[in-house]
Amino acid sequence: MSDDRAQDRRRFLTSTDWADAPFLPLTGDASSRRYFRAQGTHPAILMDAPPSTCGSMQSFVSIAQHLSGLGLSAPAIYAADLQSGFLLLEDFGDDDFASMIDDDASLENSLYSTAIDAVHAILDATPAQVANYGIQEMAQACDMAFLHYAPQPTNVMNDALGAIEKALAPFDTDLRTSLRDFHAQNLHWLPERSGSARVGLLDFQDAVNTLPSYDLVSLLRDVRRDVSDELARSALNEFAKRRGIDQLAFQDEFHIVAVQRNLRILGIFARLSQQMGKPHYVDLIPRVWTLLQADLSHPPLAKLRDQLNAILPEPTSTHLERLRQPCPTQ
Repeated sequence: MSDDRAQDRRRFLTSTDWADAPFLPLTGDASSRRYFRAQGTHPAILMDAPPSTCGSMQSFVSIAQHLSGLGLSAPAIYAADLQSGFLLLEDFGDDDFASMIDDDASLENSLYSTAIDAVHAILDATPAQVANYGIQEMAQACDMAFLHYAPQPTNVMNDALGAIEKALAPFDTDLRTSLRDFHAQNLHWLPERSGSARVGLLDFQDAVNTLPSYDLVSLLRDVRRDVSDELARSALNEFAKRRGIDQLAFQDEFHIVAVQRNLRILGIFARLSQQMGKPHYVDLIPRVWTLLQADLSHPPLAKLRDQLNAILPEPTSTHLERLRQPCPTQ
């Protein structure tokens, strides 16, 4: 953090109950946001999101209010300076789902079941006032793969984006709210609460209204940890049953949404490395590729698989090393 931001941070805290508390930095995410944890007897998290690089924090505040109104657990907001890009938030602690399952694999089924209950609560509610992310927007968002993971001529990219939109077209139904980054590292266990409120929700500022399978895809096709095949199959079928959707049709939707999401992530991770100086994201690309190929193997996607695999190279060591190098224009 620059000295200017440090001074601004301290100025923001002056009017709060944490004015004298020391704060230590936490590991950040893929964005320019930074997080600090209060030390002492009054836990809190300071989010530092410079508006010049992170945009407005109003979306985080609005979605937090939406989720709280549904009886779900978004962090309470203790203080805010949206103009300067500071929020002081409730601290959900260190028990994120990924860490808990790493320590005790027997918890996976119960934790994921409760997380999916939270997804249903969000889907059952009136959609939030957020941007729509329909099939056209979803297809266009895949341009990241063709701009950054494996740059392609415009006509080749547009043909691929058109094929992706065509594959998504059968599922162009009513859009429901998705938190978009709904995965195990962003979910925290709050055992003192009850029901779906036991799932502490984070990193939802990019929420959109999109296809109802999106957050289930995020959870089960996690690019950072393995989810057992048995759990994924069971969760997918139970999800379709609970929502009153034909299971085979829902499988078709799930696989193409997973393809769309991981194509975009391929490009995002490449861009984070080459343009934002974060080459460690390249280490995740082979996992993303494996997930992508697994979902492209779904029989109805055979034609799309052949088209994409003809233009997207496998993540060989040579290709990954190229992606680790800074973009020459940066």
